[in-house]
Amino acid sequence: MAETYDVIICGAGSGGGFLAGEIAPYASVLILDAGPYVDGTPKPGIGSPERRKFSTQINLGQYIPDGVYAINRGSTFFAYPIFMDESNPASSAVQREARVVGGGSLINVGAWVRPRLVDWDGFVEETGIQGWTKEAFEPHFLKAEKILHVHRDNRKNWNKASVIYEQTAASMGIPGFETASNRYHCIFCGHRLNAGMPCKYDALMSTAVTQIPKAIQHGAIMADNATVVKVEISSNRTATGVTYTRNGETVTANARKLVVVSSGAMGTPLILFNSDVHRLNKNVGQYLRAHPGIAMDALVPGQDWNSDRGYQWNCNHFVMDKNGQPMDVLVHASASFPAATPWTTAQVGFFGKPYKDLMRQFQQRVGAFLFQLKPKIHGRVVGSVEQPLVFYPVAGTDGLLEPKILTDLLAAVRQVADVFKRMGSITTFPNPDEPEDILKTQLTQLITFANALHPQGTCRSGGNPKNSVVDTNLMSWDVKNLMCCDASVIPNHISSNPNAMIMATASRASEFVIQQILGRSLPQTGQ
Repeated sequence: MAETYDVIICGAGSGGGFLAGEIAPYASVLILDAGPYVDGTPKPGIGSPERRKFSTQINLGQYIPDGVYAINRGSTFFAYPIFMDESNPASSAVQREARVVGGGSLINVGAWVRPRLVDWDGFVEETGIQGWTKEAFEPHFLKAEKILHVHRDNRKNWNKASVIYEQTAASMGIPGFETASNRYHCIFCGHRLNAGMPCKYDALMSTAVTQIPKAIQHGAIMADNATVVKVEISSNRTATGVTYTRNGETVTANARKLVVVSSGAMGTPLILFNSDVHRLNKNVGQYLRAHPGIAMDALVPGQDWNSDRGYQWNCNHFVMDKNGQPMDVLVHASASFPAATPWTTAQVGFFGKPYKDLMRQFQQRVGAFLFQLKPKIHGRVVGSVEQPLVFYPVAGTDGLLEPKILTDLLAAVRQVADVFKRMGSITTFPNPDEPEDILKTQLTQLITFANALHPQGTCRSGGNPKNSVVDTNLMSWDVKNLMCCDASVIPNHISSNPNAMIMATASRASEFVIQQILGRSLPQTGQ
């Protein structure tokens, strides 16, 4: 007989993992995740032996694709083929998403950036959503920030280049912001300057070391290496359970109250495709939003910039236009040694001791990362869990980036290069002094050879089923007892890394689940 739970959660990343920790005290919960669960008592600043070993294994190459781009699964990641260039429709890049309990919050998180006011207005304009306001979400950001020990760090722990970059930008009239981070007892080893791997020392407060252990403590069952095949839906359009594969076996588990699909902006629509929800709602997998991004590299001689220490995210700013107004480009001015430049990857790839050694060898190289936040395009996710496809047409049939992306990134490269020049840089890559046609081609190649950073919106929430997949409480318009809870539900693109928004959304959803689905009362404030 199939096992039965009150709630089944499919995906234990920033959304599903956070939700699990909040609702487990009130219900029987099964948590499924396609990746491994690296156990061990969290020891911030030291690291559990299990996670230290796991991080070392990542360094040794488990986070590199197993084969051609079309392969969907690697050891600790999903690799979705993504088509980004309409002038070369047969070419694809790799969309990598974390395949591990904790999801992106374990692999690639650390910058805690909230949405701007314009983003909240954009939610209503895009889908007519109600209840998604800055004021309504404020207590949920605060809750998540308390759980994850979010704080701003003293500049004594920044590398020198970060401090000077911030000062130089300010002298140019560019307002900067200290980047809040969910590091706790960080030893500032520089190990995560490449930002594509877990922290060896448990300092990164992912859901894997916060909410998942909390859920298990309250009786939740964590089933890792479990690939969800589909949501079971009855003839009266009610989600009744989940079928998944684990250890070579196919298992169906029943859900009395709720099925939550929280497998990310790529994975969640694919599970809904497998479950035929797209036949009920044509919006499944549509409206993919993401942040095209590039790394900038600068050669700034004159001193040891301490690039092999500190952390990747120290300060950030928006690119400013001629009128002193922020544009839709967010610059993470880490001024550390960027891992994603062509030069770096040609030397050592992205990960491991060779990367750290390269930082120590070339101490005059510093950099920044630029995210274009609001391209005027939608992408889409199609296919199935077994055969996914992602389309995000950042480059048109003319072989150049969509005009807004190109305009914004050209302005960003010029402004950031100007900051580095005033810091004494000899050159930067990309170099704004190149002829504009060459620079445009370089930017296009950098974006189309990369992937869609910060994907969101593929099962977005809205005011009605004509333009959205879920309602304001993240409940499916078309299938009873079915919820989505991750980046896929964000109604419109946001001007920030999405982790903070995802966790605040999960916190808000947890209150709905506890009260409306489980029929329980929330604890009084202060208890």
